[in-house]
Amino acid sequence: MPKINIKVTLITPEQKEVKQYKAIFHPEENSIMYKEEDKTTTKVNLKYKKLRRENEELLMEYLFAEEKNTKGRVTIKSLNKTLELNLKATKINQVDKNIEINYVLENDEYKYKLEVI
Repeated sequence: MPKINIKVTLITPEQKEVKQYKAIFHPEENSIMYKEEDKTTTKVNLKYKKLRRENEELLMEYLFAEEKNTKGRVTIKSLNKTLELNLKATKINQVDKNIEINYVLENDEYKYKLEVI
């Protein structure tokens, strides 16, 4: 499994974060996995446009389909509760392992961008 360096940009209604990580590319499933500073493991499936983040407290799974409404799921582990959130990808731009997704989650706009550097 090749190790790669990535830059992740996340723009939320409250903030803009740009971080760099060492990641692992899984060619058999066309996905990139990396660990954030707070020990959250993030996995981006480039084939199915799926974003999965997990830490001790939360498990978040978003499946993106351009210009279609989908459901995002957030599980709060300590409460054993899963919330379904309304999700709509307004733009998905992918070139090789680089992906940019603009989406609306419960009426708030977000932008997630992953670039191999």
